[in-house]
Amino acid sequence: MKVYPALKPKKARREYSFETISSGIPEIDELLHGGIERGTATVISGPTGVGKTTLGVQFLKEAAGRGERSVVYTFEEAVGSLQRHCEAVNIPVSSMLEKGTLSLVKIDPLEYMPDEFSHHVRQEVEEMGTKIVMLDSISGYRLSFEEGQHEGYEMLRHLHSLSEYLKSLGVTVILINEIQNITGDFRVSDQGISYLADNIIFMRYLEIRGEMNKAIGVLKKRLSNFEKTLREAEITKFGFKIGKPLTELRGVLTGNPEFIALKKEE
Repeated sequence: MKVYPALKPKKARREYSFETISSGIPEIDELLHGGIERGTATVISGPTGVGKTTLGVQFLKEAAGRGERSVVYTFEEAVGSLQRHCEAVNIPVSSMLEKGTLSLVKIDPLEYMPDEFSHHVRQEVEEMGTKIVMLDSISGYRLSFEEGQHEGYEMLRHLHSLSEYLKSLGVTVILINEIQNITGDFRVSDQGISYLADNIIFMRYLEIRGEMNKAIGVLKKRLSNFEKTLREAEITKFGFKIGKPLTELRGVLTGNPEFIALKKEE
């Protein structure tokens, strides 16, 4: 019999230096006024296929360049699939794995109890000195909880404890959150996790002049200011390509943007 005790964040404290973690992409760092801070929790939110996981791993790529170790717990995508996807967009995951600056761990949420998973995360952080922990995604993590009346509450309680524990050790947390709406009215989360986040980065699809496009923006940043505009985003074989602020559009968050200049001409 194995017993996995619940985490007690207040009992775990570690001194760490305050610093900003860059994404390695100047335009995204401009949105974030430098990047995300060490020891904070960041939610990257958006619909399926928009690039949330790729953006999260981009921060891990930059951490690897500094010799820091990160771990991705994937609850949905297979490790091999995630590795191939990242390599295709210029993120050298294979090299990071070989050097030990990255670990990709596939988690079957139906085989893990929440406290058992937290125990594995604790071992990774305390024994391997991991600096960034990424959960992909919250929807998959939720499957480890028994379906019932208080399922959502229990998930939030455990995720809160895990995040606070990691932050108290100076570990940066990245939570990938998938929303159901592809376009239409803007939503940050279907899981109610927004309050856990120190930073919220959102990505969404836009239809502009008959073409499907992607946009990225920042909704919340607790420790500093941030750029209030949205920018067009594209994922290419060379990595993320971020455009200038979409200042000529309005109604972007509704999914039905309109060009202000065109409206004036009419």
